Amino acid sequence: MDAPRFSIKSRSSKRQLLMQLALLPPTGARAKVKPTPPGGPPPKAAAKAPTKTRDASSEIQRILGAASAEEKLQISGEATEEAILKVWKKLVLLLHPDKLQSLDDDTKAKGAEALHEVHAAKEELRQRAQQACAQVPVPPTRGSAPRCLNATPGARKYEISWMLPEVQDPKAPIEKYEVWGPRYCSEPGETFDWVLLATLPPLQSQFIIVEEAPTQQDVMWAADRVLRPTMSLAVYAVNGKGPSEALSLELPWTSAFPWLRGVGSLLCGKCFKLTPRGARQAWTACAGCGVGLAAELAIARGLGRALYWLWRRGTVATQCSQLHKLQEVIWPQHAFKAKSRSGWS
Repeated sequence: MDAPRFSIKSRSSKRQLLMQLALLPPTGARAKVKPTPPGGPPPKAAAKAPTKTRDASSEIQRILGAASAEEKLQISGEATEEAILKVWKKLVLLLHPDKLQSLDDDTKAKGAEALHEVHAAKEELRQRAQQACAQVPVPPTRGSAPRCLNATPGARKYEISWMLPEVQDPKAPIEKYEVWGPRYCSEPGETFDWVLLATLPPLQSQFIIVEEAPTQQDVMWAADRVLRPTMSLAVYAVNGKGPSEALSLELPWTSAFPWLRGVGSLLCGKCFKLTPRGARQAWTACAGCGVGLAAELAIARGLGRALYWLWRRGTVATQCSQLHKLQEVIWPQHAFKAKSRSGWS
């Protein structure tokens, strides 16, 4: 076979041809392939450590048999709040009612009890941690002015509010808010026997006091008895360390309810007639029988609602047409039963 012929026109083309020939492999040459060792078996995956799974039935028995909060959560008494919440979440997921559907009814009932014990243990340990490390919260800040939502006797509603902190202080966290009110008021306006009206979550910034609730009703009636110009309430921010200083609120009272304006009435225990209370006298003579009546406001409760008798100055006392419906007459110092009589008008 004849060798290929190349036409060389110039030196530059000759030089390019020589460079191309130098790059070509020699005739019959084989590329040397580096032998590869025979392939072995694929590497085994690293064995995972066996995970310990919790059985719901055994955990229920363990929690119900534990004596302390530390034993119920299986955690140290010096654990932080984060560690307590982590363990608590695991147990709550394990003892959730949906996870116990395959168990018998007796175990389900015990599971609900164990779940309650877990919640109580978490709260106890968290309060201990806060008592040791936390500080008392900052007092709540006053919000908008108190607002009367309903002025109907027997169904009154009043709304109060306060400001929430923009950032939660980790050293003084707020776990809840508490609203307190007095059940008794003196004639000069002093308050006594403060009671808890409501416990609210840390993200709630308002509360409505309603007359239908028994304890809240007592606080309202305490201001009614003495015709107090305002009704006092107190709001506290609370955590495991204790409550903050009180945010004192004064709700406009007699000015909000027209039927509370005027002179209080006194109910005679003998003739059962109502008499306007004397403005500047310690005792007032009954308009029916002339018996001296203490100058204090009496409120009669009947038919499940409060009945208030208030007189404008200058009016003449008349016999009450509602006396046959009275169930109990409450005086500031004592109480007595008023039985129905035929002939009462």
